[in-house]
Amino acid sequence: MAGTFVEFFSEEALENVMVVLKYKPDRVVYVGHKSNMITKKVNSLREFVKRTSPDTELKFIEVSRDNLDQIIDVLTDLVERYRDAKFELTGGSELILIAFGFVSARMPVDTLRIDPYTGTEIDLSGSTPVRIKSHIEMSVADNMVLHGGSLTNLTGSYSTWRFTDDFREDIRAIWQIAKMLRNKWNKHVSTIEEVIKAHPADELGYYVLPKVNLGEAVELFIRLKEIGVIRELHIAKRTISFKFKNEMIRHVVTKTGNILELHVYDVATRGNSKFTDAIIGAMIDWNGNQRNLIPTGENYSVSVDTMNEIDVILMRDTIPTFISCKSGKAGSIALHELQTVTSRFGGKYANKVLVMATPCENNANGISFFKQRAKDMHIWVIDDVYSMSDEALLQKLIKIQGINL
Repeated sequence: MAGTFVEFFSEEALENVMVVLKYKPDRVVYVGHKSNMITKKVNSLREFVKRTSPDTELKFIEVSRDNLDQIIDVLTDLVERYRDAKFELTGGSELILIAFGFVSARMPVDTLRIDPYTGTEIDLSGSTPVRIKSHIEMSVADNMVLHGGSLTNLTGSYSTWRFTDDFREDIRAIWQIAKMLRNKWNKHVSTIEEVIKAHPADELGYYVLPKVNLGEAVELFIRLKEIGVIRELHIAKRTISFKFKNEMIRHVVTKTGNILELHVYDVATRGNSKFTDAIIGAMIDWNGNQRNLIPTGENYSVSVDTMNEIDVILMRDTIPTFISCKSGKAGSIALHELQTVTSRFGGKYANKVLVMATPCENNANGISFFKQRAKDMHIWVIDDVYSMSDEALLQKLIKIQGINL
């Protein structure tokens, strides 16, 4: 534990917790205006600190929006009351910073700033600034709590997928088939999904499907058998019978977008990953209902609160990247959905990425208005992933996160 810190309350949630993550202090005193230090944000901050630094005491002091003398008096009192206090200067209104400048000119005050992008701390207490590189992390789940939400137990990393070495090998083999089939992949998978809904498996997981309903999708079963994810395949005159290798394979083969999401997640997290945390199929509860949080090894029931799904979320230290994956065409609605969720649960520091399996369409002059619209919204677009090597995709994700190799 490390003494007392004073934070000037920021609209950006991440700016309020850098000292908590780095120092796990005895106490943090937040100074802010009533207009932005609202109850919901304060409660989210309290829940976050309970998870990340449970022994840290939090205090919140409201100051006037237009009374400079009152703010000076509050800050002077804090300097005198907490002799060991360090003031972190990332957030705060213009008036609060002016008041602090006046106080610090009259009284010795230790000051610092921690850059959320890099984790670098700048100690401003001495005659010259001292830069200290720090490695500060938080999880995807922690980031959701900080922004007033939570991950539910419908999140794919908790409920659907188990990334064993064997499953990763299956993902890579299926991805090669999808790359080969390209647009046919979505067509075949959509067909299989509908036929399987109408003809469920028996108690042993054995399917018998009418060939006439499957049409050209029979081709996909043959390819899947060759890589060992379809078992006991028998193609008769009127029917096709088989078993999936496991339930995860069934989910891959019966939903068009799953293989692209799994490929992106696998590429980002394999080997010595440059990312510090990752979640696939993130189901986000907008109300932050604590019954839905998933600490390691625990399960909670799911409420009926407003929820959104983000296909993949990657963390680089404290910076999230929200990724939406589209195996078919994407329109402006996809951009706006990504913009809304990222703004709500990532703030200005988060990255937004749309990953597309196929190329964006260009006009006669070779211009993609969709890409330009995305650029205007500060959304990265990675398209034509079917034609991209794993290494090329990884390098693009790394570039977006600003990771130094």
